[in-house]
Amino acid sequence: MRSLTGLRTYIETLVSQGGPTEADDNAFLSILAVLGLCADSGGLSKPIVADLRSWFGNALSSSTMQGMAFAKPHGYAGDFEIIDRIYQHHISPDPALAKWDYFYHRQSAPKAVRNRKTYFNELLDRHSARCRPLSVLKIASGPGRSMFEWFCANPQAPVRIDCVELDATAIEYARNLNQPFLDRITFTRKNALRYRPSRSYDLIWAAGIFDYFSDTIFCQMIRRLLPALAPGGELVIGNFSDINPSRAYMELLGDWHLHHRSEEHLRTLATQAGVACANITLGKEPEGVNLFLHLRG
Repeated sequence: MRSLTGLRTYIETLVSQGGPTEADDNAFLSILAVLGLCADSGGLSKPIVADLRSWFGNALSSSTMQGMAFAKPHGYAGDFEIIDRIYQHHISPDPALAKWDYFYHRQSAPKAVRNRKTYFNELLDRHSARCRPLSVLKIASGPGRSMFEWFCANPQAPVRIDCVELDATAIEYARNLNQPFLDRITFTRKNALRYRPSRSYDLIWAAGIFDYFSDTIFCQMIRRLLPALAPGGELVIGNFSDINPSRAYMELLGDWHLHHRSEEHLRTLATQAGVACANITLGKEPEGVNLFLHLRG
């Protein structure tokens, strides 16, 4: 690893040029990967990490994507606002910071998050073709962008989506976005860990919350949600893969930590939760960074 003095000079050079260009990506990501390994092994103390972050100056302010992830303006990682900005490829209007946002959106993790939205909409396509009317439960519904886009493309679809979300501001945001479709969308403000479905669903989608859970809670949630599936229904759980090229970037600059899991690990957790092997399948989006555990009752 470079000396800290050399590392600081390198980062300050990137900052002075307004952020990395595509030609800088590999070198910058390689350095972050080495730093990430050092952090994992205890070789980087918290004061050193804090110093490292300070070298980025305004590039780690809430005016950039990476800085907003770090600042957590809504009090938690992966909030609805940062997710919706990822969906919409938000770029800072400040030309001195825009390159950092272009860099952010070039990375595997934001691409995977955008692909996750597509994955959900394709699930709605398949299930709505099979089951009409279709009943959907969405756990930790966030900004509601995926529902909005799907209903815009399918304005008359007989699909009802019940959303569970703890953040009242996220609910307000999603409700305003989906105003034309509120006859088919409901919102319940509740902690997902305390929520127990009171009806059955053809599709239960939980793609942005399980990778914040320990293995124990992961299994508990499967046991709680699986009985709410209607005959032929499907519970789909998203989780970041342990093969995530953006992990060091997310953790070092965004202070954004997830429980990364392999396909084998996800299968093991499902069987520990009591799901028969024949009722478990795995999917992934094109980046291979978001995995999807498909479970049937």
